[in-house]
Amino acid sequence: MGIFDRFRTEEEPLVSQQELEKFIDGREDLQLYHDFLKQRWLKMVIWWHNRSVQARWRYFFFRGTVIIGGVLIPILSVLNMNDRFAPYAPIAIAIVGGVVAGCAAWEGVANYGEIWRGKRRSAELLKVEGWQFFQLCGKYQQDGCHEKGFPRFAAAVEEMIAREVGEYFAVFDPSLAQSKVVAEQAFMDLIDDIRKKFGYTTN
Repeated sequence: MGIFDRFRTEEEPLVSQQELEKFIDGREDLQLYHDFLKQRWLKMVIWWHNRSVQARWRYFFFRGTVIIGGVLIPILSVLNMNDRFAPYAPIAIAIVGGVVAGCAAWEGVANYGEIWRGKRRSAELLKVEGWQFFQLCGKYQQDGCHEKGFPRFAAAVEEMIAREVGEYFAVFDPSLAQSKVVAEQAFMDLIDDIRKKFGYTTN
C-alpha cells in the first residue's frame, strides 16, 4: 500500500453516512428516535469526520510547505555564489523565506493539527456512543430497551457536543491572545518610529 493509498484509507470513515442511515431506517425499535439519530447524532458524526479530514490536509499542506521551503533556502544560498544566478538568488531566497515564515505562523495560529486530532477523536467517540445505544451494550446494557436508555444517550450526545465546542474555542484562545500581543507590540513600535522620525518626545 502506497503512502497516498494509506492517506486515502485514513480519510474514509469506517461506516459511511448512507450505511448508517440505512441501518437506522431498518431498525423498527429505533423509529421513535429516528429524527434525533439522523438530525443530531449522525450529522455530528459526519460533520466532525469531514472537519478532521479538511484540517488534516491543511496541516500537511502547511507543514510540507515549511519543510520544502526550508530545504530550498540552503540550495538557493549555494546558487547565490554562482555569477549566473547571483542576481536572482537573493530575490528567490526572500520569497521562499517569506512563504515559509507565513505558513509556519498561520499553521501556529490555526492549529490544524489540534483540530484534526480533536475532531477525529470526537467523531469516533460519538460513533462508539451510538453503537453502544443501538446494541444496548456497555452503559446501556442494564436498561434492557432503547426507551429507557434514550434519555441517557441523548444527554451524552449533547454533553459531547458541548464539550467539543468548548475545547474548540479553548484551542484558539492562546493563539488569538498571542496574536493580539504581537499586533499591539507592532503598533507600539510603529508609533515609536513615527515619533522618532518627526522629533516627538514623550513626557
